[in-house]
Amino acid sequence: MIIKPEYRKEMEYLNSNDVQYEWSKSHIDFMKEYGDYNRATFIPRGGLSYMPDEWEDVSEFNRKFIKETGLWTFQCSLKNYELTIQHFFENVLNKITQEVIHLEYYYESWENSIFLDLIEGKIVRTEKKGIKYKEYK
Repeated sequence: MIIKPEYRKEMEYLNSNDVQYEWSKSHIDFMKEYGDYNRATFIPRGGLSYMPDEWEDVSEFNRKFIKETGLWTFQCSLKNYELTIQHFFENVLNKITQEVIHLEYYYESWENSIFLDLIEGKIVRTEKKGIKYKEYK
């Protein structure tokens, strides 16, 4: 995704080795608030537990942030016990994102992944067909 210019300095700070996406250390209130959620740092730092093997072979999604362009890429996994993912989409990502390039969401027991986009300031599911990673049981 592309981060809005006004949030790039903060994203660079959060991506620094000293902080490494400890959202609670953000200087921006809604990001700091997100840091109070259990497992908030798993976005974007969570490993790829329970994710399809294909995800490990996609280097274009390795975790990085490029301040000059605002390009932010990552892939991660986390158990969504407290709706941490939805809170991130609704209260952080929708505010800091200028453009979604690829936003795919997959739960280990789903048959297919789903794709999301930023539309009218909201992260919403698109009509794009999700990817079937394994035989659904």
